[in-house]
Amino acid sequence: MSAFTLLTSFEIVSSMKTIFISIIICISLSILSSCVTSAYITDEQSIKRQQEMRKYRTGVNFAEAGLLVASAVGAAFTGVAIYSNPQTQSFRKMVLINESKDTLFVNMVTDWLWKDSAYCDIREIVLPQLQKAKVIVPMGASYNIFFRNDFNAPDDEKIEVNTAKISRVRLKTEKEKSGVTSSN
Repeated sequence: MSAFTLLTSFEIVSSMKTIFISIIICISLSILSSCVTSAYITDEQSIKRQQEMRKYRTGVNFAEAGLLVASAVGAAFTGVAIYSNPQTQSFRKMVLINESKDTLFVNMVTDWLWKDSAYCDIREIVLPQLQKAKVIVPMGASYNIFFRNDFNAPDDEKIEVNTAKISRVRLKTEKEKSGVTSSN
């Protein structure tokens, strides 16, 4: 009888470890997949601003998660459910996708202010062909995205987006859309 009990408790502990490891792997993969990289941004001020916005966004997310867990624990012990209303999202990820056969030079300009009266512009993104860049942008901001495939080109192409409505932007030059490609 004790061998059966020992085997059963070993199976329960083993399945709990498996579930725990699975949860850790899922959380790790979700964190890695949600990473925002400034690898393609070459402007130092834009890199610094991206890091500041990422820290702010992460801090708000952790604080809200902590409040939710604390209120759930408090409700379990006291029987009184006190849940705080989550804040509206202030920043979000935006994915820039280069569908061009050339490297694109991208500048994102907005009138949205960040700290110290600096705009939330993201300048000098050098996006290699068929690559993606994830950037943090303020929610509800209107961005003018200027891009070109030749650094010395006199004119940029322009796309206007609102970050409340769009989270992925596909960039492709008009020359490539019409079938004419550059020799770069």
